[in-house]
Amino acid sequence: MLYRLLLSRLTQSLLKRHCLQIKRLYRRCFVVDKHEIIERLLHSLTPNQAKAVQSDKRRLLVAAGAGSGKTEVMARRIAWWVGVENVPKENIVAFTFTEKAAEEMKFRVRFWIEKITHPGEDVNLGGMYVGTIHGFCLAKLREFWPDKYHNYDILDEASRMALILRGFNGILGLSGLRSVLNASQSETIDQFITAYDQLHEHNRFEVKLSSEEPPYRLGTEEREWCKKARLLTQVGEDDAAKAFAVSAARYYAYLRCRRFLDFSTCQTEFLRNLINDKKHMQSLKEKQVHLVVDEVQDINPVQRDIMLALTGEHGKLTVVGDHRQSIYAFRGAKVEIIGEMWKQFKNDPDSDVVDLSENFRSTPRIIEIANRWSDTISPAGGMETPHMLHGKEDRVDNHPSHIALVSFDNRNKEASWIAEAIRTIVPSEAEGARHDKRDGTYRGLALSDIAVLVRSSTDVRTYMRALEEMGIPAVVRAGPDLFSQPEVLLLIAALAISAGIDQFYGSPHNPKSLPNRIASVLECDPEPELVLRESARLLRRSGLSLNREIEDRLAFAARALKARIVDGRAYKANEVSFLRTRRLREFLVDERPLRRVFPQQLYHWMLTETEVEKWDTCDGRGEAAMFHLGTLSGLITGIETPGWTSVDDYRWQIIGLCQYGAESGRTPEQPLIVPPNAVTISTIHSIKGLEFAAVFLADVCASRFPSSRARQAVRVPLSGKILDEIDIEGLSDNENYDGERRLMYVALTRAERFLIISCSGRRRSKFIRELQEIVNASGGTVTDDAGALLNEIRHAPLEHRREMQLSTSFTDMRYYLACPHDFYLRKVLGFSPTIDQAFGYGRGIHNLLRVIHSNPTYWAELAGDTNKLEAAIKDLIERGLFYLRYTTGEPAENMRRKGIKIVGDYIKYFAEELRELSFEPEKEFETLVEFEDASDGGALIFGAIDIVRRDDPPRVTLIDFKSGEPESDRHKELDEDEMKLQLGVYAIAAKKELQYEPDKGLVRYLDVDRSKGEKHELVVPLDEDSIENAKQTVIKTATAIRDRKFVSGPLKHGASGEIRCSLCDFLGICGMDSAVKFKKGNSRSF
Repeated sequence: MLYRLLLSRLTQSLLKRHCLQIKRLYRRCFVVDKHEIIERLLHSLTPNQAKAVQSDKRRLLVAAGAGSGKTEVMARRIAWWVGVENVPKENIVAFTFTEKAAEEMKFRVRFWIEKITHPGEDVNLGGMYVGTIHGFCLAKLREFWPDKYHNYDILDEASRMALILRGFNGILGLSGLRSVLNASQSETIDQFITAYDQLHEHNRFEVKLSSEEPPYRLGTEEREWCKKARLLTQVGEDDAAKAFAVSAARYYAYLRCRRFLDFSTCQTEFLRNLINDKKHMQSLKEKQVHLVVDEVQDINPVQRDIMLALTGEHGKLTVVGDHRQSIYAFRGAKVEIIGEMWKQFKNDPDSDVVDLSENFRSTPRIIEIANRWSDTISPAGGMETPHMLHGKEDRVDNHPSHIALVSFDNRNKEASWIAEAIRTIVPSEAEGARHDKRDGTYRGLALSDIAVLVRSSTDVRTYMRALEEMGIPAVVRAGPDLFSQPEVLLLIAALAISAGIDQFYGSPHNPKSLPNRIASVLECDPEPELVLRESARLLRRSGLSLNREIEDRLAFAARALKARIVDGRAYKANEVSFLRTRRLREFLVDERPLRRVFPQQLYHWMLTETEVEKWDTCDGRGEAAMFHLGTLSGLITGIETPGWTSVDDYRWQIIGLCQYGAESGRTPEQPLIVPPNAVTISTIHSIKGLEFAAVFLADVCASRFPSSRARQAVRVPLSGKILDEIDIEGLSDNENYDGERRLMYVALTRAERFLIISCSGRRRSKFIRELQEIVNASGGTVTDDAGALLNEIRHAPLEHRREMQLSTSFTDMRYYLACPHDFYLRKVLGFSPTIDQAFGYGRGIHNLLRVIHSNPTYWAELAGDTNKLEAAIKDLIERGLFYLRYTTGEPAENMRRKGIKIVGDYIKYFAEELRELSFEPEKEFETLVEFEDASDGGALIFGAIDIVRRDDPPRVTLIDFKSGEPESDRHKELDEDEMKLQLGVYAIAAKKELQYEPDKGLVRYLDVDRSKGEKHELVVPLDEDSIENAKQTVIKTATAIRDRKFVSGPLKHGASGEIRCSLCDFLGICGMDSAVKFKKGNSRSF
């Protein structure tokens, strides 16, 4: 019987393998003909687009004007390399400026690879990289040098500010620099960051660290290790430069201790390691990397060096950009680089320059205005860039009053008219101004098709208030002007009170300082108590629900938190019994000494006491307010990211949040998988790469546009030759204000159909004076009579854009499957869950298992000797592979001891498997599924399979670990159906992207006692039916997300049968009926 069973299994395996070989042979015999591939890839392109796609030159510059279809050209060029030149996909790299641009590029590349792939054959990107440069650098650091960098994360700007403030007076020694500069803390940090970043962006940062490994314990060990760092770069001999050198070296060391890299450090770290690693340099040389770089006009010198290192003498380089759209010189971008490339490529027989001039975005008048404006910009390095041509024949101007420049007596009148004009374009929820679609039909514009753009965020609130008064919802994507929103000021005031801050401070000369914002918006003194009261009054006036009782309760909660955190006072239960939040009440009555706090948790408690659930309406002013509060939640996560917040740190963290958010903050690109139905109000910088059917370019006034501060010299604590070597002067604008002129060009070219430029006041900007002539000459309208504008608008049934592409993970989708509104709060509005000291435990376990499965036979041999095994695991921990940012002391040691036991038991139990088989740990993937109705777009699902067990390749088993995180992570628990779906999604990716044939999936529970017979493994069949069922679930979920189906509570109970609302991260702020009902029934326990 056993012989027959083994024979049967062997026969099945051989048959399956032969079937796969026959299938592959069939595909090779019936590949798409190369001539047909060429015809498909060049179909419908303009002559120059076709030239760019098929160029055989080793180096190519594509000078792509606005709306010229550059993404399409780049995608087809990549497909050309794959289908015509037979370049392996893993040898292709594409750099984009933002993650959003990367997502669009991935969709287009997949689309064109599918076009040249035989029907029935899986379409995938293979090992191709498409993403940002810093994302690539981090990925390669982890891949090439995993023992050192696998545990590292990127530190965003808000988190970096928090880290610097955390160490300002201590580990970083920045108080010394402040003393030498005789400057404020904020100015000291600005100068420090600018100098540090410019050294990295010019690849001029050299540092010597201690020879010992970075410590993994927080506290004294960390501080002493960082103090041993020395900056080797010569940055000057004066006192400021010497003080900077001390702090810069320590900051770099601090990043390494905390297992972080910021954006600039990440790039130099990769380049330095690559140059010093002959093995990987040789590997890149042999691969002959084919590299595409988008937005090359905004790269810096170190990014150019990375491009050259990757392509070397034998790879291919295609760069795409437009010097007229270079708008990041103030951050260190060098428009001169594209000019240098233009000169080099023009004169090199193995290089070429191709101009893409057709604009497929805008109407003829908008294009004409932009062309005339571009003539005022100085060419970069003498570049000759032709004017844009009208490329979309059916996108025509309907009336001269739709393209206009209009002036007003004051900004309030300007803002009021813009609100009225928006209502003219979108008069109701049923119809909007008629606009052509890609397929030649028409749709009515929605509010999300409209943008109000400004040069500076300082006075965005004026326009926001005008829209509110007209009942028009709007969202602000204008960076620091988030802190001019009354709902944000309300909560910022409450947080400040809780931290013991009596007054907000900031420069009276900086219009972005928080005191000046408060004066502008609330017209009160910058005292948190006053700010809270005035914000509440303004919110009531805007129509949001916030009565005096709620206002008083929030104020009391903030003061009570201050008493508990700052003063160490505990309350009596009866004193806080009227508060809504049980955990807040418990926190306030707890008499034990406080060591640490969790800012996000405090923020959630305050949101609950404010009853923001009443604003959670999924539309209108409520949605806009919740979006702003969600963005603030993300910033608060930033101040927690570097590590735990002690009681003493808390006050400084909130001060840092206020300073950063008000003056320097740039909210990261929100995960707005589906845009809210609201007008976008934004600075021009914040909408780079986007387009809108209607653009109102407002506040083009004297001293604002061009900015009176554009030419101010940038101050840095450096001296001597280094100032010229890193071109500090280039951070300021030139005499012609070319940086400001490029910014204007970007604003003008965002518009598809309606473009209204407006100004106010008696003084006229020099740009307005020039634009008046240009708009007139282009057939538009110049007037001070706003009533003469926007005539003869035809309307059509309102329709949101359906050409939508989603990019999400299984984790995100399972939030939707459990509760659509959880997904909405978390992924659309951007609210972050609270964190606690257990965070990092599960990742630590996975890191250890990754190392073990990377060298399985070594660990299998240790399984028989417990002492040696535990010593080897402990050595991994000593090297930082079980790093805990959010806890220290005995709790951290307990987690590490538990990790050693869990991983040791796993190795012992699966020693034979580890000895006999090979594995691919943490196999990352991205796979595309199309929408249910086969409309344009689809869902790009990304993730990482914990382990691919190579049973008999291509036959594999997919393994997912459940590490038994502490109770605090219970919200992440999956039930068995969700685990099966997760492995089903992994199987889709394994088959389609990784070219494997998964037989089954295994969910392995790690924190179990196998000797007692506790369940330690769930077997998940991965047959065709199971995989198809998983695919259909993903498609239906993605389609529902696209269609904004968020007004729904939980669809199922928790993993252990609990009511889902009781486990929700966002119960206190959720306005769904099910949540409200649960809270009413459990008023003392939520």
